[in-house]
Amino acid sequence: MMKVTAARRAAFETLWRVEKEEAYASNLLAAARFDELSREDHGLLQELTLGVLRWQGQLDFLIARHARRPLGELDPEVVIALRLGLYQLLHLTRIPAHAALNESVNLVKERGRRSAAPLVNAILRAAQRGGPGAAAEMVRAIADARERLSVETSHPAWLLARWVARFGEEEARALALANNAPPSSAFRFNSRRAPEEVTRAWLLAHEISVRDSALAPGAAVIEAGRLSAQSEPVRKGWIYFQDEASQLTAHVAASRIDPFKSRIRLLDLCAAPGSKTTLMANLLPADAVLVAGDLHPHRLRTMRSLAARLGAGRVTAVRLDAAGELPFADGAFDVVLLDAPCSGLGTLQRHPEIKWRVSQAKVGELAALQRRLIGRAARLVRAGGLLTYAVCSTEPEEGEEVVAEWRAGHAEYRDVTRERLLEIGLDPGGLLTPTHGARTFTHRQGAESFFFCALWRRR
Repeated sequence: MMKVTAARRAAFETLWRVEKEEAYASNLLAAARFDELSREDHGLLQELTLGVLRWQGQLDFLIARHARRPLGELDPEVVIALRLGLYQLLHLTRIPAHAALNESVNLVKERGRRSAAPLVNAILRAAQRGGPGAAAEMVRAIADARERLSVETSHPAWLLARWVARFGEEEARALALANNAPPSSAFRFNSRRAPEEVTRAWLLAHEISVRDSALAPGAAVIEAGRLSAQSEPVRKGWIYFQDEASQLTAHVAASRIDPFKSRIRLLDLCAAPGSKTTLMANLLPADAVLVAGDLHPHRLRTMRSLAARLGAGRVTAVRLDAAGELPFADGAFDVVLLDAPCSGLGTLQRHPEIKWRVSQAKVGELAALQRRLIGRAARLVRAGGLLTYAVCSTEPEEGEEVVAEWRAGHAEYRDVTRERLLEIGLDPGGLLTPTHGARTFTHRQGAESFFFCALWRRR
């Protein structure tokens, strides 16, 4: 009788949809259909899904070596089952090897590939006999240095080549390996729903240890303990989980905006799901006008729901196409934040599937879109106003080069990123780039890899 645990079956189904539908694992893992899983099963589902996606390149290399055939000659159901089994054998030593092996075989049978079950069994048994040591030796034996680094770190060779050219091999390796680690649990306190001291007392009483962020004002990071989505502080909006670099970008855009100017007008141009929008709502003066735009109605609904839960009632959500004609007059806003659509290569800890989807050509396509967007956004900034441009990407084509090209034709804009960081109490030394703006990197700051640049429009 075939037996597969609920967590492994759910992990297989999630990985299948990521592979075949180009869905995002984080969205699938948060779906209500998995709410009935026990806490332990949900934890294993998340570990298996994200772990396989993070190490997919290395797992596929080892599968091909053990199978002695190209991966393309195996059925996709077989490949996914092998990835799951191999990840457990090599990375989750607390899981009994027989459970990882037997359930991977049974998954193949469940998916109608019974004839492939002996092959799956043979490959996983060979990997079990060799253990992590034999797998590491296979990787070290790769003759080509570029391929070896790609397999070792489970990142595409083209992306690593770019990082090696910019940072050197050791730092490129450090960045890639940092991407393969689980992200920190950063959040911000939301005084609109509960005083910070009340939230801190609750955390202390529930043995959840936190440290204050060194990167984003008012942010904290969980060091010990766990907060579930159903815990009181999360459910009631006392806190909101948000990466430190994302929070920092919102502070650069909205902190310490002239409190003596009446009715400051701020536009968040590509706002959904609303993380930065709702933080900026807390940072602006009480009479400020905050407009948040997005193209898709369902994302606007998500943003309105978040604003309501966090008590950010001053947010006006507007459907708009940031790449098209905008329904605002030139110079209509004091502050504009353009967190532009990008490759997402700075978010690989949370979204590891991105590295297997993005290409060099895609980075170029997105950079062309970003150049159009910054032009449209800049038109909306009044003289004496502030434009903040941001992308969650590691690549300069999407960051520094977009800003450099824009400023080359618009001398009225001055890069004031350094000044803005000082204004919010941060030492800009480790963040500023050699050209424009500032960057965070996962292996340096422990946050998402972000680029942001504050541009002041001269009066």
